[in-house]
Amino acid sequence: MFSNKFIQRFLKACQIVVFTGDNLCTESKDAMIQGNNKQLRELFTNDQLKHNDRDFWKNVKRIRMDLEAAKPNLGHYALVDLENRFEDFTLITTAIDGLHQKAGNNKLIELRGNIRRNLCLKCGKKFYQLRENDPLIPVCPACGGKARPDVLLNDESIDQNLLKQAQQAAAEAELFIAVCLKDMHKYHQALPLIAKANGAYLVELNTERSALTENVDEFVSENPAKLLTGLALLLEKV
Repeated sequence: MFSNKFIQRFLKACQIVVFTGDNLCTESKDAMIQGNNKQLRELFTNDQLKHNDRDFWKNVKRIRMDLEAAKPNLGHYALVDLENRFEDFTLITTAIDGLHQKAGNNKLIELRGNIRRNLCLKCGKKFYQLRENDPLIPVCPACGGKARPDVLLNDESIDQNLLKQAQQAAAEAELFIAVCLKDMHKYHQALPLIAKANGAYLVELNTERSALTENVDEFVSENPAKLLTGLALLLEKV
């Protein structure tokens, strides 16, 4: 499954970065989550939010209710185990479903945001409003300002502050594990390469080869959720 070289580096590493795409949820065979991620990534735009806000928020609320019922899979929980074990651990994700946070990860950089969370356009406060009887269009509990989903919409630019945090974590990593990465923005695609250029051992866990594969030190083709669970179990034996 994993090479001895990787296992030795994994067990001795102090600074680890794991980078997941939104396809990790598909390893739990949850088509609902996969479909919602795709819809938000490809269909929802800032223009729709401004000019057709009620229909926009109806769709957001429907998706939030679906995701509220969704459960993280074993791969998500394995990443929580890794965070608890390693002193310097960073989880970067392009997923917007909030399942990493729901599983319990705290050292988390959500490059595209979290659809379960709101962002006040007036004061910048981030807050949750997930009950079915909450107002359709959320209002900031701190200042009463209008809010929007705290997620990167299809026609918006990447958050440069989040990108810089991810780039710094990648540059400092001893071990960089790419999980289920596919069809990413060019700035996101660069993160594993930044890690490798700065001396990190670069590993890809995926069910199929990707644009990244030819650049990695090790490629493991298997169910990523099972592989992550295997890494967590490996730590328990040490």
